[in-house]
Amino acid sequence: MVLVDGHADARLPADDAGFTQGLAAFETLRSYGPRIFRLEAHLERLARSAAFMDVPCPLDELRRDIARLDIVDDQAVNVFLTPRHRVVISRPLDQRRVGRAIAVATAPFEPPPWLPGWVKHTNRAGWALAAARAGADELIFLDPDGHWTECSRSNLLAVRDGVAITPPLDGRILPGITRAAVVEAARHAGVDLREAPLPVGRYDALYALSTLKELAPITMIDGASVGEGSDVGARLGCALAEIVARDTQTGG
Repeated sequence: MVLVDGHADARLPADDAGFTQGLAAFETLRSYGPRIFRLEAHLERLARSAAFMDVPCPLDELRRDIARLDIVDDQAVNVFLTPRHRVVISRPLDQRRVGRAIAVATAPFEPPPWLPGWVKHTNRAGWALAAARAGADELIFLDPDGHWTECSRSNLLAVRDGVAITPPLDGRILPGITRAAVVEAARHAGVDLREAPLPVGRYDALYALSTLKELAPITMIDGASVGEGSDVGARLGCALAEIVARDTQTGG
């Protein structure tokens, strides 16, 4: 289902700045059955991104649009905000993506001050092209100090010697909804999780964290195998599933 400004029969004008300039903020959400996981957290993050991009974020209208989707099973939901319009799209969730191992390609990247990493924007053509030309699912960003920071569509989590490590929210990376849930899951599972920089190197396991993938093991970097998942990742996955079940049953 596609809604433009709340109307199923509307169209987005071709001269919209979301097309012509990539001037848009967006969110990707998912439902577990009929309930969207952490809807309000997604909307709060969208509002922050929209404010930075100078685009309106009519939260009440968006809530009504999402309610109109009449979700009954697992769905992927995208919300786009441009200077003049809002677009809400729902489609069946591709279950094959959940937890599937992915390959990444290294890309040196430091977000510029005029478009910080915490802003969820649609200016992603360069990342998509670079990943496709490298034969990778997405990119893994390398900062000037030799640290992995995040992926082009995911946050990062590493495991070494039984300890889970995720890069800190220092303003350069997206404050992921799944990342926050995994930090919570670590407390529930008794996993030692630390927020610290991730120097490039060998880890027992690497994971990409995102709404549609949950915890997806990274098994290839630049064409080289880096192993599979770990017991720590499995424990985090189980604890995350319990949090999802709790929140989607209570509407959290």
